[in-house]
Amino acid sequence: MFNVYEFFNRINEIKPGIRLDAGQPDIPVREEIIEETVASLRRGETGYISSSGMGELRERIAEAEGVSPEEVIVGPGSKILIAAEIAMADRIAVIAPYWSAYVLIARQFGKEVEVIRTRLEEEWRPRLEELNADLLILNYPNNPTGRVLSRSELKEILELAEETGAKVLSDEIYAELSFMDFTPVRELYENAVTVKGFSKLYSMTGFRLGYAIADREEIARIRHFMESTVTCVPPFVQRAGIKALELRDELVDDVRKEYMRRAKLASRILRGLYFREPEGAFYVFLRVPGDGLAFAERLLDKGVAVFPGVAFGPYRDFIRISLTGSHLEEGLKTIREEVQCALGSPATGGWAGSSSGAWAGR
Repeated sequence: MFNVYEFFNRINEIKPGIRLDAGQPDIPVREEIIEETVASLRRGETGYISSSGMGELRERIAEAEGVSPEEVIVGPGSKILIAAEIAMADRIAVIAPYWSAYVLIARQFGKEVEVIRTRLEEEWRPRLEELNADLLILNYPNNPTGRVLSRSELKEILELAEETGAKVLSDEIYAELSFMDFTPVRELYENAVTVKGFSKLYSMTGFRLGYAIADREEIARIRHFMESTVTCVPPFVQRAGIKALELRDELVDDVRKEYMRRAKLASRILRGLYFREPEGAFYVFLRVPGDGLAFAERLLDKGVAVFPGVAFGPYRDFIRISLTGSHLEEGLKTIREEVQCALGSPATGGWAGSSSGAWAGR
């Protein structure tokens, strides 16, 4: 299996001038959040704290999400909360393309993984006819495609989950960055766990702050996992989260508009190539001629970093472009030029993209 983290470390060693690889927002963390973090440290808030999280933070999250504080637990990033659910399951199902951590975590715990593949030609629409898992992981807005499910599409999936008795883990880390109407899974399905965090909307990736929403019994199970692994989130990090939530309404509007602008810029520059215009998040999943890993290496030689499609499942002829780096326009133009250059090569004569009608700007 391709290890995206090893590839990321190699990119860091090379230090290319244009970074369109990791999902690291380049919008700065608000100064008020940093000031609150420092103030908390100076107040001596550096000790152990409840594994569930500060009561004030859980109350603020509950208010923002429309749930009870008892239905919220805080974790050091969303990944550990996802790991808790995977650890408690027997068989996992993921919809591809997927964030690679889902499969890496499942293999770490020795879990069976069913991969449900979607296709660009079908506009990345999941078509589930059967489900042989007790935990189905959904991730919308999707990393890496930017796809957002309509309410009716989501209902179809959840009806099958209900028939089979599967729990649904909904990774909604990009929910506030949806450019269209977004339906949280928990609105339609009771046996659901929602995982979110502060990394994308608030750019607080290094703070490692996430949370899960579920019924009280499920929250208790996650808390036991936390108690036996990471113990708690540092209190000064949680104070930063409280301050971030005070800025939430303002940031949602501003940050969403900025990433929507970038998505439209990317769609304009890459128009005519093979991808679906993002409906949320900040990625473009682009089909390229030939091998995506070789294409990513070729771009590295040009000073542009992206991730190859194999980092997200069986998509060897794709790359993921993160719309978060500086010199974004220059990087996108370089990518377009490289695609056109590759298409001019006899070796790409049967490019699979030529049979697809699913491109931006149809």
